[in-house]
Amino acid sequence: MITGIYAALLGLLLAVLSLRVIGLRGNPVFKFMAFRNLGDDTLQRAIRGHGNLAEFAPLMLIMLLIAEMNGASPTVLHSYGSVFFIGRLAHGICFGFMRRSMLLRVGGIALTLTALIGMAAYLLRTSF
Repeated sequence: MITGIYAALLGLLLAVLSLRVIGLRGNPVFKFMAFRNLGDDTLQRAIRGHGNLAEFAPLMLIMLLIAEMNGASPTVLHSYGSVFFIGRLAHGICFGFMRRSMLLRVGGIALTLTALIGMAAYLLRTSF
């Protein structure tokens, strides 16, 4: 099942971003994840990077699963799934681990929205 691949990848990314937040909050077990800690701004950015993924991923995974169950080709599923994952990865790295990167921030959200809108359009097209 192709959707499972993207669910697993996004789950791993969410775990990494979660560990970053936990480390920045001061948990000594995950202190290694608190590198480049510049204070509250770093924590707030990491929280948003984590939260943003948690907000977008469920809908995309639901749409991928519906498309897969309706017989979408592997090419369609991998195209939308990989674009979405790369977008979320770029955005997560930008917010979770960097001070600023307009390329990763804008590129990440552009890829995310491209995949979401494309998948929604695909589902609408194939549902009628």
